[in-house]
Amino acid sequence: MDFVAIDFETANSKRASVCAVGLVDVRGGKIVDEYYTLVNPHDDFDYFCIAVHGITPDQVENAPSFADIWPELSRRIEDRVLVAHNASFDMSVLRRSAETLGLELPPIRYMCSCLLARKIWPEMPNHKLNTVTRQLGLNAFKHHDALEDARAAARIFLRCSEAGEASDCDALADRYGYRLGQMLENGAQHITFSSSAAKGGRTQAGRAAAGRAGSGVSAAGQAGSRAAAGPGAGAAGGAKAKAGLPAPNAAADRGNPLYEKRIVFSGRLSGFKREDAQRTAAGFGALCTESVEWKTDYVVVGRSDYAKYAAGGYMSGKTQSAARLAAGGSAVRILSEDEFAERLREAAGASSGGGERPHG
Repeated sequence: MDFVAIDFETANSKRASVCAVGLVDVRGGKIVDEYYTLVNPHDDFDYFCIAVHGITPDQVENAPSFADIWPELSRRIEDRVLVAHNASFDMSVLRRSAETLGLELPPIRYMCSCLLARKIWPEMPNHKLNTVTRQLGLNAFKHHDALEDARAAARIFLRCSEAGEASDCDALADRYGYRLGQMLENGAQHITFSSSAAKGGRTQAGRAAAGRAGSGVSAAGQAGSRAAAGPGAGAAGGAKAKAGLPAPNAAADRGNPLYEKRIVFSGRLSGFKREDAQRTAAGFGALCTESVEWKTDYVVVGRSDYAKYAAGGYMSGKTQSAARLAAGGSAVRILSEDEFAERLREAAGASSGGGERPHG
């Protein structure tokens, strides 16, 4: 079994904000080489991403850029099958980073250890990277470290190949009814790793042909919208975002704690910008709105104002509305921005085993 396991960490919700990458080279079913580096994204770091992976701006200040590492990275992945846990995320990071920097992306074939684990071991409580590793009795690892995550994905994938009695990636995909994902024409055409019976998505370059063939929405476009779903993206549960607010990401992991939650932000946040918080929550499938209603789930209050609220002092109009609705039986909850950050960490952890993750 030959492949390269890959994992990216990002500084923020932008796919091209890589701050770390890990590669694990597997040949003949054995790990033969590894590669890891911090990366300077030359971009801002989101508070919640730092909370997830622990990488800070000062740590990458003198690190190489993605363009700097690209010759080495492309050499290691060219003509190899890539494996990632939640591959849709990592492949979108790879594609978007190359696209943003004008780098030539070689044709890519890839597989997802998360989807395979879900097919092979459906009885597991979930299929997050750390859960599958624990359930299979594999070595403990430091979650959200790019190299350790890539190593864990490689070991899970090898267990998948053992379960399927497959000696190569094509045989393993066939054994469980999948087709290998592909990024062709310098990433302009994207065929997702999915059930071989499913219709593949394509990017704009192949959309006309896909329409004639009855294909659905571009998987590449879908992946690119995942943590930073913008206006016009599919809305979870049919909810519609108001103009100027990010639309819920319909492709987000339904198991994460923010999926389909209705969230209102009140006051100034201390740890990150409100726009970033809204965009990130939407990437996990949440619907961000400006007004507090009966169906609102969370009103997120900035750290300073929440301290006053908790002490029985100042309440904004939104927190007053939430309090009245809660008294009347609504399930709305008032959260501090720190509690909201914890929800983001939980969502990132849930989604790292499938669906959206901010990477974190």
